[in-house]
Amino acid sequence: MIYKFSIFLATLIILSLQMLTYQYLIQSYNKQILEYMTAIKIIQHWIEQETDTSGTYFQPCLNCGYELAIKKDPFYCLKSDLYKIFHPQIVLEDSYVFRDYGGKDLARSIIRNQMFDVSPNFTQSGPIEQDQYINLDLRASVLYPYAKTYLRTHFLGKEAGCLFQKYMHVPGQEEIALKSLQSLNLRSYLTQLHQVNASKECVNEATFQKKSYRMWEQEECQQFFSIINSLEYQNQLQKEGLQFIYKTNKHLGRGVLLVDKENEQLIRKQYNNGTFCGKNNQNVIIQEYIKNPYLFKGHKMEFRSYFQIASTNPPILYGYKKALIKQCALKFNLTDFSKEAHVCNTAITKSLKEDIKQQNNEYYIDWNLEELQDLLIEDGLVISKNWLNDYLMPQISLKLFHLFNSVKHKLFIDSRVGEFFGVDFILDQNLQLWIFECNRNPNFLVVTEGRKEKFNQLIPDMIYLQLQLVRNRFIRISRFLKQKLIPTFRQNIFLEQQELLKHEFLINYQDSLQNQSQLKIDNQAIDILPFIHSSNCFEKLQMLNLLYNKN
Repeated sequence: MIYKFSIFLATLIILSLQMLTYQYLIQSYNKQILEYMTAIKIIQHWIEQETDTSGTYFQPCLNCGYELAIKKDPFYCLKSDLYKIFHPQIVLEDSYVFRDYGGKDLARSIIRNQMFDVSPNFTQSGPIEQDQYINLDLRASVLYPYAKTYLRTHFLGKEAGCLFQKYMHVPGQEEIALKSLQSLNLRSYLTQLHQVNASKECVNEATFQKKSYRMWEQEECQQFFSIINSLEYQNQLQKEGLQFIYKTNKHLGRGVLLVDKENEQLIRKQYNNGTFCGKNNQNVIIQEYIKNPYLFKGHKMEFRSYFQIASTNPPILYGYKKALIKQCALKFNLTDFSKEAHVCNTAITKSLKEDIKQQNNEYYIDWNLEELQDLLIEDGLVISKNWLNDYLMPQISLKLFHLFNSVKHKLFIDSRVGEFFGVDFILDQNLQLWIFECNRNPNFLVVTEGRKEKFNQLIPDMIYLQLQLVRNRFIRISRFLKQKLIPTFRQNIFLEQQELLKHEFLINYQDSLQNQSQLKIDNQAIDILPFIHSSNCFEKLQMLNLLYNKN
């Protein structure tokens, strides 16, 4: 009897100790959750203090596209950030990506096959009913939607744009992608370079498009009409052929008109022979045409170079060697005003191919830039087999840098955003590079197996770069919370150290690729910023940065 009682008593003591231990662990865990919740709220507040969301790029907009169908939850970011703190493998080991496009979207297919699609049953390509809106998975690390309105409709830092996420649209990216704004920004940028007495070589390097006339500005509009009203222009048009192209902000070749006799009459009507200059505010630019493009078998060529603003805080820019070379459908001739001879857009080529029921792929070129180099050597335009690495890639990188630099002060500066572009270049017979168009949300049209192979490398590289930035930021901020911020709560010294802590946090909040060897990308990605050191504008760019910081 005594033995049984002893056993019962011992069992009771063990259960009591287990219960006390369990209660202690719950209290300790709850305390830890409360500490981290407080810490996250504090750093969210610090970010909010440093973030200006008063600009138009954070306001609802009727003409900016459909609303991304994600429910608005004012505690979403707090829940997502806290969940990741206690489940770090979600960020550090897994690849949770959100994408809205479905169907034959190649990017969505790659995400589903190589990563984790956080909303596998959700697709959206236009406005949908509110009852079909979804709750965004807390695990999402990269948001790569086609819709660009997320931060216009959802509160940054609370409903969207969380601490451990990347949203792949930079507020202000219109400044790069819209032809009218791109042209304005280039003019302003070149003016700034002239003000610091930049050399001719620097100005030529920074000039990435031909002379343009912004038709909503009275003076430039009148200048254009004075040209086309001249006898000299009419003779050139008749003898040489195409002199100007008309550009709007539409893409896929829809925003381009060739200024032939017929379209000249449309322009005259649009501006009433110049009397409407300064009154017609349509975003139209008329640009000098590149009359000496490099030709392949008589066809004009363009190549699309892919470009990523991986971060704006600080600027982290990457280009890609996997360029997409495009050939215009018809042979180049300045006196042939067919768009298919002058605009090498894949959609236009694909449409023509279908119209004439062309079955083979002779209109599509699956080259890499190495093969373009071989062709230039064969034509005697290039001698060195190192031309691609020694000249072309540095020139592409510098043009992309100047494209970014001309607008960087108009972009939202924050670690939570990035953007991916397809930039169309034209190489002329003097081996001068010109940017024809910059496309946000570039299409990945798989018209050949070669293109599919390129895209199957390019898309994962682009997403993994963003994931790595999130992971690095997560490591830095987690360490800061555990080692610096939370201990001040326990020691009751937070208030007296708050400013120093905030300063240290904002440094850790900046994006960084400290160990680029950890990047899960192949050697096709090129860090653009080191090329600045070989730029003809290097010293003048430093001067411009100093002037900007003073102001």
